[in-house]
Amino acid sequence: METVSSFWSGTLRLTRSKTLGAEGTDLQLEELARRAGGWRQLVRATPEALEGLGARWDVIHQLRTAPPLETRGRALTRACPEYPAGLTTLPAPPPVLFVEGDAAALGLPAVAIVGTRHHTPYGASVAHRIAWACARAGLVVVSGMARGIDTHAHGGALAARGRTVAVLGHGLAHTAPVSNTRLRERITTEGGLLVTTWPDAVPPSKHTFPERNRWIAALARRVVVVEAPEHSGALHTARALAEEGREQDLYVVPGPLGAETWKGSTALLQQGAAPFVDIDDFVRELVGETGGARHPDWLSALFQGAPLPEVAALRQVSAVALLRELGRMELEGRVVRLPGGRYAPAGADA
Repeated sequence: METVSSFWSGTLRLTRSKTLGAEGTDLQLEELARRAGGWRQLVRATPEALEGLGARWDVIHQLRTAPPLETRGRALTRACPEYPAGLTTLPAPPPVLFVEGDAAALGLPAVAIVGTRHHTPYGASVAHRIAWACARAGLVVVSGMARGIDTHAHGGALAARGRTVAVLGHGLAHTAPVSNTRLRERITTEGGLLVTTWPDAVPPSKHTFPERNRWIAALARRVVVVEAPEHSGALHTARALAEEGREQDLYVVPGPLGAETWKGSTALLQQGAAPFVDIDDFVRELVGETGGARHPDWLSALFQGAPLPEVAALRQVSAVALLRELGRMELEGRVVRLPGGRYAPAGADA
């Protein structure tokens, strides 16, 4: 358990305020932090200093006296170095993220894969295949852990032994749908992350889910809509990209002519979204753009030709244990052994 201070608890209560300044002004949290010289300085500012920055006294009172919050995970605030850079480009980034799992996943190149809950078998297969290929290449797969396409996207990433991030539309004390309880456990124990802007106790509702679509879009370099009917939440994620001026980052899988569950996807294509037609080309382009997959230091050293004793020292295991691990990774299709005792990532050119 971790405790969120009164200051950050107060910011959560203020995020929907029209203004934090006097009547007739437009003062938001972002501007208040800028005036203070940054979020860390804002946290330490005295009530008098906050008033001098333009904040109203009721706002100052909220920041100083809001009840602290407890979370079963961790709280990443705007003052944390791990706070994802993608969210900071939004007009009003959430001041606090509640996370469970490995927050390092937020700093890696990511692809969002979204779609309908009421998918076809083809849509499920495509979501799994795209996620598997992206994760295999070292990209993080982001989705919403909803029933349907989201579930298959997370599952595809885990099948490739990659990282996946689930952006929740509720607090960490809940799992929705309940049928994804096992998926949630796998995400947090296999290098992935759950992230939400809602305090732990907030339950899922029709009011909490739409907001998370903006965060999904902002956390990813590309968004792939796999299968979406006319009123799918996936279309909200696509619109969030457009609002950020990132229309070029939207890809849509073309569906069968006239299929109801693809009508929203077809509309996006008619509006100019890029058709997703080749998994290998998509992954190759994105990996090249982001500098390639990121490997642990010991694995990078191995791929660069470092001697096995040196790699074992970096891995902090014996040479025998390292060879056993590499044997397992080779059987799992994660690395390939080359002539001369060298290794390369699976799928790399020898």
